[in-house]
Amino acid sequence: MFGRRALVERLCSGALSGFPPLTLLTGEAGSGRSAVLDAVAGELAAAGARVVSIRVGEHERSTPYGVLYRLLTAVEERGGREREPTSTRDSVLGLVARLSADTGRAGDVSDRLANTVLSSVRRYAPLTVLIDDAQWTDTATASLLDRLTRLFAGQGCSIVATWRIGHSTGQDGQRPPAEPARLEADGFARFVPLRPLTRAQSAAFLADSVRAVPDAELVDRLHTASRGNPAALRSMIEVHRQAGVLRVVDQHAYTRPAVEWPSLSESHPLLAPIHETGSVRWSVARAMAVLAPLDENAVGLAAEALDLDPETVRAALDSLVTDRVLVGSRGARQRWRFRIPAVRDALESSLGPYERRRLCALAATAVQDGTAEPADENYLPDRLADAGKLVDSRRSAELLLTRSVEVMFTDGLHAVRWLRAVLDRASDPEQRAVAVLTYSAACAIHGRMTEAADGARATLLEHADRLPVEMLQEVAIVYVTGLAACERWSELYRLGEGEPPPVPGGPANELVTRAFSLIVQGRWAEGDRLLAENQRLWSSANPITADFGHMFRGGAGVLLGDPSTLRRSLADPGIWSASEYPQHRFEQARYEVDMLLQLGELDEAMRVLDDRELALEQLQTPDQSLVLLLRGEHSKGLDVARRSIADGVYSARPLAPVRMAHGAAGVLTGRGWLSRARQLIGMVRGRHLGHVLDHAESWALYALGEESEADELLRSGLRSADEQGFVLGTDWMWADLAVREHRRGDTGAAEECVRRGGSVAEALGTGRSEIAWLLSRALVHGDRDSGRTAVRLARERAMPDEMAWTFLRAARSGVDTARLLPEAYELFGELDALLWRARTRGIMREHDISVPGRGVATTENERLLAVLVTEGLGNRQLATVLGTSEKSVEGRLTRMFARTGYRSRVELAAAMLTGEYTP
Repeated sequence: MFGRRALVERLCSGALSGFPPLTLLTGEAGSGRSAVLDAVAGELAAAGARVVSIRVGEHERSTPYGVLYRLLTAVEERGGREREPTSTRDSVLGLVARLSADTGRAGDVSDRLANTVLSSVRRYAPLTVLIDDAQWTDTATASLLDRLTRLFAGQGCSIVATWRIGHSTGQDGQRPPAEPARLEADGFARFVPLRPLTRAQSAAFLADSVRAVPDAELVDRLHTASRGNPAALRSMIEVHRQAGVLRVVDQHAYTRPAVEWPSLSESHPLLAPIHETGSVRWSVARAMAVLAPLDENAVGLAAEALDLDPETVRAALDSLVTDRVLVGSRGARQRWRFRIPAVRDALESSLGPYERRRLCALAATAVQDGTAEPADENYLPDRLADAGKLVDSRRSAELLLTRSVEVMFTDGLHAVRWLRAVLDRASDPEQRAVAVLTYSAACAIHGRMTEAADGARATLLEHADRLPVEMLQEVAIVYVTGLAACERWSELYRLGEGEPPPVPGGPANELVTRAFSLIVQGRWAEGDRLLAENQRLWSSANPITADFGHMFRGGAGVLLGDPSTLRRSLADPGIWSASEYPQHRFEQARYEVDMLLQLGELDEAMRVLDDRELALEQLQTPDQSLVLLLRGEHSKGLDVARRSIADGVYSARPLAPVRMAHGAAGVLTGRGWLSRARQLIGMVRGRHLGHVLDHAESWALYALGEESEADELLRSGLRSADEQGFVLGTDWMWADLAVREHRRGDTGAAEECVRRGGSVAEALGTGRSEIAWLLSRALVHGDRDSGRTAVRLARERAMPDEMAWTFLRAARSGVDTARLLPEAYELFGELDALLWRARTRGIMREHDISVPGRGVATTENERLLAVLVTEGLGNRQLATVLGTSEKSVEGRLTRMFARTGYRSRVELAAAMLTGEYTP
């Protein structure tokens, strides 16, 4: 009951007091009237009140006194008394039969019936009668309403009824007939409107439905489409699920941009209220789903499509306005729009193939001949795409192709739809080749990788002779990227092995494509070797092929511990062959930034961005996340990481998503979300940098006290890296393992870790790898100068997370302990790393260093405890993570539940999950 709790309490209060005796809860279809009434019934029953509930159906309108009879039957059954030989309902029926025969005594009939009903109902007082969908009440029963309500006053009896507004049986579609209005004026009744959900209430509804915190963009989209109507909102959630665009990552819900509605039947909750109004209104409503933007022209077009008289269409439109399906406005031209956008989409989805084509062809023709002028520039191409062969194929294909190219970078849903339509009707070979190429590119840009791969394959097999070698190389890269994203490994294997058919464009194109297919399979060393052995071939080829070769060699070199190719391109931009192409110049800069971020060189990456005049938002989302995480903007970086995973971003540079997940999992672990960190890692595991993800998962295992499992995961990750020749990402793994071996007293193993860390630092030549090695030396060799050098380097690099860990480890190695521990503590606080901050507090106390802000520490401890409880940890695990006893944990839990008002771990976890409770 999102946002309805206060309303339910208000209705219950009125019902229990018995005044006013009549409450009418009004709302449009789907507004949640029945749910509110059910909640009222539950609350009243829990309070010990006597409640009678009935729901009225439309079929009951034609049965005189049928609702009255049902009501009396329910009252007697609810009363629980032994049935009398002649029940009140039988008496009522007899009275109706006798008195209604005398047509001149209608008023007397109502008075006598009302008094008879009161005498029966009063025996069961206090009593509340709940009537759902009272708008369907038969006229005879409704005629008793005024008299019966006045008699109920002061008798301990009350009625709470729901009334669906907007149904054309009502006088104006807004309120029930006149009797309740008179009762309201006399103080015997009240109208309670059930208003649409606010945005905040829609967000809470979403959170409960998907069991995750909804992203702001998702809330905005669904709230706007549903206009806060609960039934529409529920349907929108289901549509997004069916379309596969609603994704939950780290208990946060996101939506991908493209949503294509599935076909819905007339019994769907969004459509049933319209279908119930009759075949003419139903047909006109569906036609208006296509034609409404054409304003006054919609009437004639709908009449033509449906074979109806225009006046019949107008009458149906007036009824749909009364029924609150449409909103009509009069002026120079009459206009209509759907009150709830989701209803329009649902109606359009219910159209059959021919119905849709026919309506769209009429609409497109009206626009093209100047009869109609829709405001939306996408209206015409949308209608042409759906009209199929009922419109001129050549003319429509030209327009759709032109508009697709214009929006392919900004509006993937429309671009892909329109291009599919072009492919269905284009007969000119040149036009078809351009359409297939554009379709493949648009799909790749917007993450529709299966379609991108299929489109690229069709381009290479069917249209290679019409494209230049540079373009063929680009298409081949899209093809390989799409195959990898869709995990079509057998096709990639054949490409990597050079099996036929050959990649068109010549030997250099084929070789670079082969190398890339090896790389995306995780066979980095093989791909690098193939490029190295044939460098003269591809480096002297066309500019696009040459630059792709440099990028792939540079990426492989960074991973394999030889960043010299990257360093050469940074030192000499002239190494790039395709710099005269703006898009490739842009991609060259993004490649350099990506590689520098993999190496942890944030300052240098930002200098490249500045030099190339690029904004952070122009990077791919994994790199955006990495920048934010390295800057210490953890919450922002984590959100971008979640969104990136939800979007399924896959590019020609597959390392960034893994490094992003490594950083995001570290943030979650530091904040106490240990299982969430491991789940996020599982979502990105694949063929790349498995050792890096092992490293991130080992942190969560250490925090849980599962030290042997964590150590083994570290060792197996390092073994895997060695087997594949990987160096990137092993620097801090060797440093972490050195700490573990040193604590166990295995000096030989610890010194081997230091040696390996030194080799990594020498190979990569980065500040990050050097700091990791220096800290290992400070701990294992007692080399405090190395520790001080690491601290100095970390200060120069000024990355908060790196500084915090450097200061903490240096302090624990005996380097400026009294100064560095408080600094690390403050940095962990700025990063909201509750778990590491709590651990640092314990270390500070061990060294007799005072911890500032006792009240802050208490609050943070409660926050951390709430997080860990939500994670599902038992008391023993809580004690391990918090470094305390189980008895202490029990005391903390008792105090926290008393303060927050939650009665159980389940309640607390649910509130944390939906964002209701944010400690």
